[in-house]
Amino acid sequence: MVSSKNMNRITINDLPDPDNSRAVFAFAMSFNGYEHFGSFSASLQVAKQRTRATLTDVRNELFVLARASRHVGNDDFLDLYRELVPVLHELIASDA
Repeated sequence: MVSSKNMNRITINDLPDPDNSRAVFAFAMSFNGYEHFGSFSASLQVAKQRTRATLTDVRNELFVLARASRHVGNDDFLDLYRELVPVLHELIASDA
């Protein structure tokens, strides 16, 4: 799995199957938005903007929703991941 320090070095092959909830959750957790942005509040604020211009934006958005889904006991993060897969492909291809 990709560590948060190497988040910009992911490849298409690092993206888990959208039907594998455990793998998607592990991928979401491989980027820690709290550490990257310095706090829960900062990470949440960035995620809510849904900018999606960089891998950091997209991975943080997935991280925040995966954490929230885990907290309330649902799998809503899977729908977001499915929505983000094409965006991730584009950003990886463009090395953004």
